[in-house]
Amino acid sequence: METWKKNMAETKQHYMDWWNHKGIVLNMWEHFQEGVTPHADVPAPEPPKDLNQKWFDPEWRAAYLDWYVAHSSLLADILPVANTQLGPGSLAAILGGVFEGGEDTIWIHPNPHFTDDITFDPENNAAWQLHKDLLRACKKKAQGHYYVGMPDLMEGLDVLAALKGTDKVLLDTAMQPEVLEHQMQQINDIYFQVYDELYDIIREGDEMAFCYFSAWAPGRMTKLQSDISTMISEADYRRFVQPFIRQQCQKIDYTLYHLDGVGAMRHLPALLEIEKLNAIQWTPGVGEPQGGSPKWYDLYKRILAAGKSILASWVTLDELKPLLDNIGADGVHLEMDFHNEREVEQALRIVEEYRGKSSSTPTEAQAPSAEQEKPADSEAVRVQTPREEDEELKPLFDAIVGGKLEPAVEVTRKAIEKGVPPQDIINNYMIKAMGEVGQRFQDGKAFVPQLLMAGRAMKGALELLKPLLQGSASTTIGRVVIGTVKGDLHDIGKNLVASMLEGSGFEVINIGIDVPAEKFVQAVKDQHADILCMSALLTTTMTYMKDVIDAVSAAGIRDQVKIMVGGAPVNQAFADEIGADGYSDNANSAVTVAKRLLGVA
Repeated sequence: METWKKNMAETKQHYMDWWNHKGIVLNMWEHFQEGVTPHADVPAPEPPKDLNQKWFDPEWRAAYLDWYVAHSSLLADILPVANTQLGPGSLAAILGGVFEGGEDTIWIHPNPHFTDDITFDPENNAAWQLHKDLLRACKKKAQGHYYVGMPDLMEGLDVLAALKGTDKVLLDTAMQPEVLEHQMQQINDIYFQVYDELYDIIREGDEMAFCYFSAWAPGRMTKLQSDISTMISEADYRRFVQPFIRQQCQKIDYTLYHLDGVGAMRHLPALLEIEKLNAIQWTPGVGEPQGGSPKWYDLYKRILAAGKSILASWVTLDELKPLLDNIGADGVHLEMDFHNEREVEQALRIVEEYRGKSSSTPTEAQAPSAEQEKPADSEAVRVQTPREEDEELKPLFDAIVGGKLEPAVEVTRKAIEKGVPPQDIINNYMIKAMGEVGQRFQDGKAFVPQLLMAGRAMKGALELLKPLLQGSASTTIGRVVIGTVKGDLHDIGKNLVASMLEGSGFEVINIGIDVPAEKFVQAVKDQHADILCMSALLTTTMTYMKDVIDAVSAAGIRDQVKIMVGGAPVNQAFADEIGADGYSDNANSAVTVAKRLLGVA
């Protein structure tokens, strides 16, 4: 294989050292083209006719990637690799999820015909055929000048969430854990079957490259992850994630785990227990400093001390030397934030000072974790006790906090039969129970599945009360319209906020995902909403919140409704900038903000 990368042999050695927890890899994710002398006279293809051609036409994408790599910088350890991704977690599409090409990414919608028994039919499977056709077209076009990357198949809970919906998977951890474990094994078994066939297409001898993080290995490698793990407890991670990650590490020679977000830090001990896991990549998440920040030095030291290599992402030039001074120069993969070749050369000069020097074993440091931020185990969990009267209704509080639907419904039914005022049931038991669950969540004593289970129990009981409340002026605190903005298909955070608001006495109209401005405006008008809540999980979609606010103003109803915003990339400064009335970073505090906006104690 004669690649366009002149120093490929040197880069291979850097990677082999890194997989063995030695030395430094100096790379970047993706590539830059500005100021780069092309490696070959490869013409750019005609612009794609539409998004379908951009993402799902193997011949067009192969031609585009051929041009892309030919015009990309390959200095330092930047790899010559064609990015053949078909969306994050494309195994979900192979198993029945529905592809949709967006401007910047590929969405995979849940399988409308999903059943609990997960099977793989390689025949008459358009998504599976697309994967193979794309890799073969790219391999033919590459002619040995660059590697064809392994698509980001993903695995486990993340794939299942794409197939059936995140909230359903989280509920399954509590409602049908044995079924969930069986599904994890089914997904893993299929993963190996799919991986093996794709590896045989892309491999160069035994070598291969992976699209995500542009990594190379002298044998079979993969990137592992469980982004949904930020929402589950350590015990659930050890039951539904760790065993299946361990299987992959046993079957695949070189493994890199993508640890995503501060909320996932609590699972690091379980990861470090997996002996055959080679390396861990750290993504801090939106709103946090990137991978070169001193904030993460102790995290890297802890991983390195456990015998794993690290991958630090989006490191800047000014962060490079302090990072290496603090964590050492063995087993360090640097994904730099390069913009031009001058910056690459500057980084190379810095890294050369460290290459060849044997670093002493870093002192193990405790990474910040959710556990460290929690009260000590001996500290009693605060319990909000309902009024002493109505002894028979106390089980309703317990049922909602415990997420038990049937008992909550039964207690409520009996209370109605005995003539207990519906508003008393809501105010003195349901709202207090949801408040207790929200507080436990905020304190790190409960996780998203517990919030969902509590919301499910609360809603079941509330359905019995709604017919009795019609026409009552004191039925609700206020009316809320909530939705995820146009271009964004994420709904778990929005649904949690909706559940907490409803459980706290608000009437909530949930208008879904990918909501355009005109639909928000019409819903506010039709429902006479007191509050409009918008959610976004992507930096590319959060700016649309300003469009919605402008549309509300243009409709002449801005002074009639309060507007709240939230979501991972959103912060208070952004909320102020676009003219929102309120901002919240979690479902529990959203209730407090909503009450404040309406002047409710």
